[in-house]
Amino acid sequence: MAPQKRASSGTSSVTARPVPSSRSSTSGSSSPLLPQSARTPLPKLQLFLICLVRLAEPVASSQIFPYINDLCVEFGYAGNEKEVGFVSGMIEACALPPLLPCSTFPADAVMFWFRIGIHGQPVFALVQLLTVALWGRLSDRIGRKPVVLLGLAGVTLSTLLFGLSRRLWLTILARCLAGGLSGNSAVIQTMISELTDESNESQAFPLYSLMWTLGSVVGPSIGGTLSRPFEQFPGAFTAPFWREHPYFLPCLASAGITGLSMFTSLFLRETLPSKPCPGPQATYGTLSARAEEGAEEVAADSEPPPTAWQILRSPGLPTVLPTAFLMMLTTQAWDVVFPLFAYTSVRAGGLSLSDAQLGACLACAGCVGAAVHLFLFPAMERRFGIRMYPYLLACPMGMYAIAPALNTLLRRLGGEQWERGQVSGWTFVGAGLLLLLGRVAAMVYPCVLSTPLFSLPSA
Repeated sequence: MAPQKRASSGTSSVTARPVPSSRSSTSGSSSPLLPQSARTPLPKLQLFLICLVRLAEPVASSQIFPYINDLCVEFGYAGNEKEVGFVSGMIEACALPPLLPCSTFPADAVMFWFRIGIHGQPVFALVQLLTVALWGRLSDRIGRKPVVLLGLAGVTLSTLLFGLSRRLWLTILARCLAGGLSGNSAVIQTMISELTDESNESQAFPLYSLMWTLGSVVGPSIGGTLSRPFEQFPGAFTAPFWREHPYFLPCLASAGITGLSMFTSLFLRETLPSKPCPGPQATYGTLSARAEEGAEEVAADSEPPPTAWQILRSPGLPTVLPTAFLMMLTTQAWDVVFPLFAYTSVRAGGLSLSDAQLGACLACAGCVGAAVHLFLFPAMERRFGIRMYPYLLACPMGMYAIAPALNTLLRRLGGEQWERGQVSGWTFVGAGLLLLLGRVAAMVYPCVLSTPLFSLPSA
């Protein structure tokens, strides 16, 4: 996908954008010779609709975390507690969506190979290999909006299939379909890129990451609250169906949210320049602006998209790619490890949390992540800029060191005799600290999303 960037008023597009200095001065002798162009107003309605569409995917992806380990035991996928980690990790890895920090199609392919190393899951890697490129090319042919609708429909069907499955192969197939049919991650980033320009994209792209954070609040809340409804709501769910499919209700609720996103996507404006949406006739006062926009689109269309080799040779990208890979490896692994760590009994090395307790912890972590994203990250980004990137890379070391220390503390408090769901105050204190570090470490994602944009060649 090669997004056609709109140039802000009074500027022209360039082939590469330098990384902005966090301490640039605009006064005295250092003032620029030419005045800076005014910031283009954000298309607020379209961005709001895109955010609603984006919310569906993280909800569908994260709603399984509170109960996935319990599901493996309930359906006999794992023979004992020690096998749960392997089976649940295999299921979870099959649908984690690609995190693509740029919107050009060749760069999507480059970042896809990062994801192969994150989980080492051959089936998932094959599914992503076959679908990431197809979704990108398809959106260039038929438009962004139809691909978004197809992706949401795929997520809805795969989520319902997951809730109805009782065999391991069908469960894995449902999660593979969720990962393979959801090409919205790259397409939505492209739509944001095409709706904005260099003057306002720094305001729009953080909303993309914020929706994932909000989805990580809603998803675990749904999964932890609605799983096993015949136990949590015995008066309302008495039919044998709910005992046979104890995890269908959270999947149904998640599919309902995805269906709402599908309805919302009907009102999205097509951003692919070759398929403009019909609008009102131009008046005398808008002819000049329309002519300038048309000239820019023609100029952009006349240039071929950059090749993968050109992208790999872009300034700064050889440094961004390895660090992005390592950070995604550690943080995405932690997203899978923590639910397993919390589910496992204290005597086996975990925290012995119940599904509802785990869902509440993950939802609270999502709320903290939203606060960090809205308030802490902007302040730190203004103060330190890209210099905070290496310090964020160090956060996972603290998480992986604290987890075994917390289990040792609980053992000394007699936790080896606790049943699942029987916890102490130190359990929640330690879990909260781990999740807080995880949310702080997640601040690296806006850095990963924005850094390549300043170094990649534009189409």
